[in-house]
Amino acid sequence: MGEWREATVAELGTIFDGPHATPTRRSSGAYFLNISSLKNGRLDLSESDHVSDEDFQKWTRRVTPTAGDLLFSYETRLGEAALMPAGVKACLGRRMALLRPDRSRFDPRFLLYLYLGPAFQEMIAERSIHGATVSRIPLASMPEWPVFVPDLQEQCAIADVLGALDDKIAANNTILDTIRELLVSKFEQLGIDSSGEADERSGTVADLMYINPRETVNPAEEAPFLEMKNLPDAAMTVSDWAYRAPKGGAKFRNGDTLLARITPCLENGKVGYVDFLNVGEVGVGSTEFIVMRPRDGVPKALPWLLSKSPKFREYAIKHMAGTSGRQRLSARDIGPYPVTIPSSAQMESFSKLSDHLLKVIHGRVVENRSLAHTRDELLPLLMSGAITVKTAAQIVEKVN
Repeated sequence: MGEWREATVAELGTIFDGPHATPTRRSSGAYFLNISSLKNGRLDLSESDHVSDEDFQKWTRRVTPTAGDLLFSYETRLGEAALMPAGVKACLGRRMALLRPDRSRFDPRFLLYLYLGPAFQEMIAERSIHGATVSRIPLASMPEWPVFVPDLQEQCAIADVLGALDDKIAANNTILDTIRELLVSKFEQLGIDSSGEADERSGTVADLMYINPRETVNPAEEAPFLEMKNLPDAAMTVSDWAYRAPKGGAKFRNGDTLLARITPCLENGKVGYVDFLNVGEVGVGSTEFIVMRPRDGVPKALPWLLSKSPKFREYAIKHMAGTSGRQRLSARDIGPYPVTIPSSAQMESFSKLSDHLLKVIHGRVVENRSLAHTRDELLPLLMSGAITVKTAAQIVEKVN
């Protein structure tokens, strides 16, 4: 194992921050990197808006993010970071900064794990400035922060071990994206969410699913609990949850779809399919969830797919009510939404395909949780020298 030495953040590279303003956001063009795009060490571009070419020129006068730059949030979501991928045209958003590594001495991927490691996270917590509304990292003094780093060869070895786990997670996520796109395509072919003159196939959402079905939960027991942050924005299934006393809120079970009904979560498409509970187990969620459960003979994936369809979301957003900035969709407004009911043969065919794909999704999500757990266990051990790279590599080989 190589010897570690003390250095400063300034030695690692150069820090740049983005403009302290927000451009006009667009649906296409260069990415405007948001702090919400930083998720568990990865950059989720589905959470970023876009800017015009003119605004891109303005917002990159100070710096243009390039592959290998360490992106991080310096306000609110402190401790979050990710590497800038190759082939992406983007500018820094508000509250975003980057560290451009000195590649002659430091491996970018190692610096990401260093940033996410417990020692650096503790330093962020200790040295952040806590204001009345937000906390922030003082970028002016950040270059002086002390860090301990090994030589470049050891950095690369550590990055390779931890990176093997992240690469497998990324590969699984690509498969999950492909499956989700296939399901959406097949759903669109069913023609459920289509307009037209009323006929014998006309119906409503209430004909296909139950809205907020009643569940009985023993309040003396602890139950899986979902907050709004646990609902995915783009992914299909729920992959993170906690536990608490099952009092109040939405109640759900496997096979249910949870729809966020409050601004801006509804507008951002926060919808989650539930399949992580034990058999017969009931979960508890935010009071801002609407539970959608398919009726007998209706494919389990259908409520999620309908919730993500553009026409349904347009309808849902139009039916939100309440004060500005705090509007909600009422569950009773979902049931009357008009749909076209597929034939029994169409339902059966789609059920066979979607049920099979849901099993594949479940397997990949479970594997990703295991891989992420292993990575999170190894990261502090490697960064503290409590375990050698060789030993860590053997552990990774067993789970990868």
